[in-house]
Amino acid sequence: MKIMLEIMKLRFKLLSVLSPKKAANLALNIFQKPHFNKVREREKEFLNTAKIVRINNDEENIILYETGDKSGKPIITVHGWDSNPGSMSGITNKLAESGFHIFSLNVPAHGISKRESTNMFDTSDIIVKVLEWIDREGEVSFVTHSFGSGAVSLALQKSGIEVDKLAFVTSPDKLWDIFKDYAEVIGLNDAAFKQMIKKTEQRFGRSFDKMQISKVLNDAKFQQLLLIHDVDDKILPFGNTESIHHSNPDSEIFSTKGKGHYRILWDEEVIDKIAQFLI
Repeated sequence: MKIMLEIMKLRFKLLSVLSPKKAANLALNIFQKPHFNKVREREKEFLNTAKIVRINNDEENIILYETGDKSGKPIITVHGWDSNPGSMSGITNKLAESGFHIFSLNVPAHGISKRESTNMFDTSDIIVKVLEWIDREGEVSFVTHSFGSGAVSLALQKSGIEVDKLAFVTSPDKLWDIFKDYAEVIGLNDAAFKQMIKKTEQRFGRSFDKMQISKVLNDAKFQQLLLIHDVDDKILPFGNTESIHHSNPDSEIFSTKGKGHYRILWDEEVIDKIAQFLI
C-alpha cells in the first residue's frame, strides 16, 4: 500500500507540472471513488436480514435497508465513506429494539450500489429524495457517521425540510481542509490544487467558505443536535466537532476516548446515548 501511494505521488507531482488541469481532473475523479468494499463479519447479519427498499431514481434507484417497528418514529441512518449500512448496525439494532422505524441509506457507490463514484453533494440530493419519500416533515430524525453527517447537513440546508433530531457520530467541518489534506497526500502542487478547488466550486455552484458544515447547519431546520466524537479520532480530528458546537451552541457534545473513528459505532455507551437522545 505504501509503495502504491509513493507511485501515485510521483505520478501526480509530474502531471501537476506538465498539466495542472489534467492533474486536478484526475485527482477529483479518484477522490470521488470509494476504494474499500470489504464487508466486516459483524455487518453481514444486518445486510442479509434487513428488508431492502428501492426508491425510483434516474441514475440508480435509491437503496434503503428497512428495520424496526413500522408504526414507530422514523429514523434515517447514513453511513460514512468507504463503508456500508451494516457499519451502523450496532446502533440500528438497538433503535429497532427500542421501537423506532429505521431506514438505513446505502450511500451511492457503496455497498450494493452499482455506481462507481459519488460525493457529499450528490449524496445530499439522494437524502432529500428519501425525506420526500418518507413524507413526515418534522418527525424524522437522523443518525449519521462522518461523511454521512456532512451530506445530511447539506441536504437539510438545500431542501428547507424540517426534521426532529440529529445525532452525528463524528462530522467534518471545513471541507477545504479535507481537500487540502488529500492534495498533500497525493502530491498535487499549488497550481493543480487551485484548479481542483476551482472545478469543485464551479461544479457545485458555491465557494468553499459556504461548504463549512458548522455554517451550513445554521440554515438547517432541526430541533436538537447531538455531536459524538472520540478525542483520539485520527481520521476526523475532534476539533471538527468543537467547531460545529461553537457555531451551534445549543448542541450537545458527547466525547469518548480510545474508540477511534470506526469502533465508536459499536461502543455500548455511545449506542445507549443515541437511543436515549432519540426517545
